[in-house]
Amino acid sequence: MSSLKNKLLQWFPILGKVHRLLHAIGNTAKFYGTVLKKGFNHVKFDILWEARIQRFARHTTRRHLPKPVIHLYTVCWNEERIAPYFMDYYSQFVDAFYIYDNMSSDSTVERVSRYKNVTVIPFDTKGTFDEATLLQIRNKEWKQSRGRADFVIVCDMDEFLYHPKLMSLLHLLKRHSFTLVKPCGYNMVSEHLPEFDGVRSITQLINTGIDAKKNYSKSILFSPVLKEINFSPGCHKCAPVGPVKQFQSSQLKLLHYKFVDRELILQKTRECQARLSETNKQHGWSRHYVKTDEQVQSEFDDFMSAREKVI
Repeated sequence: MSSLKNKLLQWFPILGKVHRLLHAIGNTAKFYGTVLKKGFNHVKFDILWEARIQRFARHTTRRHLPKPVIHLYTVCWNEERIAPYFMDYYSQFVDAFYIYDNMSSDSTVERVSRYKNVTVIPFDTKGTFDEATLLQIRNKEWKQSRGRADFVIVCDMDEFLYHPKLMSLLHLLKRHSFTLVKPCGYNMVSEHLPEFDGVRSITQLINTGIDAKKNYSKSILFSPVLKEINFSPGCHKCAPVGPVKQFQSSQLKLLHYKFVDRELILQKTRECQARLSETNKQHGWSRHYVKTDEQVQSEFDDFMSAREKVI
């Protein structure tokens, strides 16, 4: 085939120029198609849908609509500092929690068990941090909510789904049969995470961070009518199967409260690095934990200097 191509180019040199021209036209069309799509989505979701959400929020008390039923699935290991903030925040609108605990040795299980409608399911990876096991839980366990919940949230304990009118948005997502939500991702940043006092939410205490849309706009909220979600390792991407109708808005944010305490992130990096399973190492999964203390400190300093108000 290559020899025929070379002969044609030798006989008709202009074919090379035509090929390059068509390739350039194709790339240009693809570029402007992407730009037009982004522009269309901006008008549709960021302008028209946000206006609809605001109108709905102003009159929602008069509607007496039943709240969408939401189940939440999370995996955890030694998350006693963030767990109370997580439970306090999501308890405002989540109807049932399914917490898969990887044999925590701190007070995580005790703290989450203080809340209503919590089911703790222990699982044991023999003292390792094994992404393959976590991925199986995230891709399969939510299916038990099919026929019982309108939406499921599959996330880690440092991930908070935020919108200034979140309850109104959830009502409208159900009403208009959206099945997949794509928020804009942010890494929230703070020097120190205060102990939970039961009064102030984490979104009130820490509202600054850095843009992480490229790698952290994770679709953690979706409808269990989907047949599969097919998360990739870390859930940074998904390939849903089923009746996909996607909602996205710059006002809907996924806030990642990982870099909110210098000492905590140093400790977590050391612990997770020591616990990395052979499977993780072979596939290069969770390699963000393979850092020296100096690298973690430097990254944290960069985040602190670049942080801006997010919410």
